[in-house]
Amino acid sequence: MKKYLGQIIFNVCVAAISVLLFGCTDLLDSAILSIIVIIAMVALLSWGNYFFIRAASLGRKAFQRAYIIDEHTFESLNQPEDYIEVMKDLKDYAPCRQEASRLIEQWEAFQKKSVTLNAISDGAGVYELVNQDIQSVMLSNMMLFMKRTAIIQSASRNGELNMHKDYLRMLTGRNEKILNDYTNLLIEVSQMTDSERKNTEIKSLRLIIESIHDYKKEMESEDI
Repeated sequence: MKKYLGQIIFNVCVAAISVLLFGCTDLLDSAILSIIVIIAMVALLSWGNYFFIRAASLGRKAFQRAYIIDEHTFESLNQPEDYIEVMKDLKDYAPCRQEASRLIEQWEAFQKKSVTLNAISDGAGVYELVNQDIQSVMLSNMMLFMKRTAIIQSASRNGELNMHKDYLRMLTGRNEKILNDYTNLLIEVSQMTDSERKNTEIKSLRLIIESIHDYKKEMESEDI
């Protein structure tokens, strides 16, 4: 009941306003005015209920303010799941909605590839280390994404916003490249014999290690 309290109060208020309009005024004396008011009330009810239903589908309170990045956001980042929860919230923040959705999709793709690599490589140590490094890069990109979103919140001009959105797209592009490298690694590992999988000099493995190294250097030198 408490979950729908706001929606119930809204509908009761609209109904009360309708009763007052028709009971305390002369609207009923005019067919045209009566029709206009009825249409307006129906439109208001439709919009209001859609607003509450959409808020509920997004897991938000109806009058919750747009998501804001603050110091508490970063303090809560302890596990990968914490990063994903913030990114899910940012999916509802218009300036970065598409990019946030893409980062979540990339993380889910990485998780699936990770399970596959573990299965076909028999959990070989070198692949596990690569997996950990890729996870570190993707989480670091999410951190940079959040920091830039915090700056976007204070952007006052479209030019600023476009510049920041370009940066967010760069982060998703970086993830896309490393996921493509990961796919190549999966393909190569799947075609090897058990003894060949232990060879750390295979081409795709060397390339992905180099990519991770380059990405980490970029992130260390980047300003948000």
